[in-house]
Amino acid sequence: MPCLDAKYFVLVLLVVQNTCLVLLMRYSRTRPGTMYLGSTAVCCDEAMKLITCLGIITYTYYLKNRNNDDGGAEYSQLNNSDADDNKLDDGFDEFEFDDEVGDGQDTNTAQSNETFREYLRDQLQFDFRMGGLALLYTVQKNMLYVAISNLDAAVFQVTYQAKILTTALFSVILLKRKLSRQKIGGLMLLTMGVALVQLDKVEDNASKSYQEQNRWAGVFAVLGACCTSGFGGVYFELVLKPHQADSAGPPPSVWAKNVQLSTFALIIALTTAFIKDHQAILSDGFFQGYSPLVILVIALEAGGGLVVAAVIKYADNILKSFATAVSIVTSTIVSMWVFGFIVSKLFIQGSLLVFIAIGLYSKNEGANNISTTARTDVEAPSPRSDTDTCKGLPAQTSEIAMMSVSSRRTSGALP
Repeated sequence: MPCLDAKYFVLVLLVVQNTCLVLLMRYSRTRPGTMYLGSTAVCCDEAMKLITCLGIITYTYYLKNRNNDDGGAEYSQLNNSDADDNKLDDGFDEFEFDDEVGDGQDTNTAQSNETFREYLRDQLQFDFRMGGLALLYTVQKNMLYVAISNLDAAVFQVTYQAKILTTALFSVILLKRKLSRQKIGGLMLLTMGVALVQLDKVEDNASKSYQEQNRWAGVFAVLGACCTSGFGGVYFELVLKPHQADSAGPPPSVWAKNVQLSTFALIIALTTAFIKDHQAILSDGFFQGYSPLVILVIALEAGGGLVVAAVIKYADNILKSFATAVSIVTSTIVSMWVFGFIVSKLFIQGSLLVFIAIGLYSKNEGANNISTTARTDVEAPSPRSDTDTCKGLPAQTSEIAMMSVSSRRTSGALP
C-alpha cells in the first residue's frame, strides 16, 4: 500500500512540475518589460544542475562513510542490485538507496579509508563522448525557449509529443529496430493529431502576448527540439552505452554522469550565449530581465531531474503516459483561464488523437511478444527500447532519465 501511494504521489508531482514549468515559462516569455535571454537561462539551468549533483555526490560520500563507521551498512549512490532487473518491463532501470549489509568488514574498511578526492576521481570519469550528448541537449533547450516564446503552452505541449515520432524514426534508421503494428498505428495517429493542431487557426485563438511572436518560428523550433531529443536518445545507445558496457569496473552513479553532462553542457551553453547574444549581453548584462519568476522557472527546469528519479522508480509507461495527458489538459485549462487561449474543435480533435497515440505506443504488448533474450541481454535490447521510456517525461529532464537507464545494466558491483 505505501508503494501504491508513492506511485501516485510521484505521478502527481510529475504533472505539477511539468505543467507549472510550461505555464510559468510561457508567462515569463510573454509578460511586459525587458525580456531575459533564453541562452543565459540555459547556462543558469546547467550551472544549477551541476551544483546540485555535486552536492548530492558529496552528501552520499559522507553518508556512506558514516554508515560504515556505525557498523557497516553499505551505501550505494542510486544504483540497484541485479535482483530487480525484471521488476520493470518498460525499459527503465530503477535506482535507489540500498541499505543492505555488505560482503564484509574488509570492504567497508576499504571504503571508509577512501579519501574524498579519490572518491571524486573514481566517480567523475570524464568521457568526451558525453560532449556530443551535451551539445544535442543544449541546442534542444535553446529551441524550447524559442518555441514557448512563440506558441501557447497547450499548443506547445501537444506539438512536442512529436518527439515520440522522431525517436522511433531514428531508432529504426540508425539502430535497425523493428516496430510492431501497434506502435506504427500509434505513430500515425500521433502525426495526424499534431497536424490537426497545427492546421488550427492558432493566431486567432492565441493568448495575449506583450512580446513579438512568430507562430512558424515556434513550430519549427519545437520540431527541431523533437529531432534533437530523438537523436539524443539514439546517440546515447549508439555511442555511450556500448562504451559503458565495455568499460572495466563499476560505472559512476547517475549523479556523477550528470556532473559530466552538465559540465560539458555549461561550457557549450556559455559559448552559445556569447556567440548568439553577445551584443545584448555586453550592452545590458548577462542577467538582464531576470526576476524571481525567471529564477523559479530555471529552478523548476533544473530540479526536474529529482522528479524523474522518483518517476523511474515507481511509475510504469502507462501511468507516465496518463500523466502526460493530464499535463496537457491542465495546461490547456489554465491557458484558457489565465491567458485567454481559445480551444477550437480542431485542437480538441488533434489532442484526443495524440492522447490515444501515446497510450498505444506506451501500452505493453504482452509477455509473449518479448523474448527472454531481449529482456536479459544488453546487446539485444527489446523493441521497447530505453529511449522509448524517456519520451513520457518532461523534455527538460530526459537527459537524466537517459543517464539512469544504463546504471545497472552496465554494472555488476556496487561502487
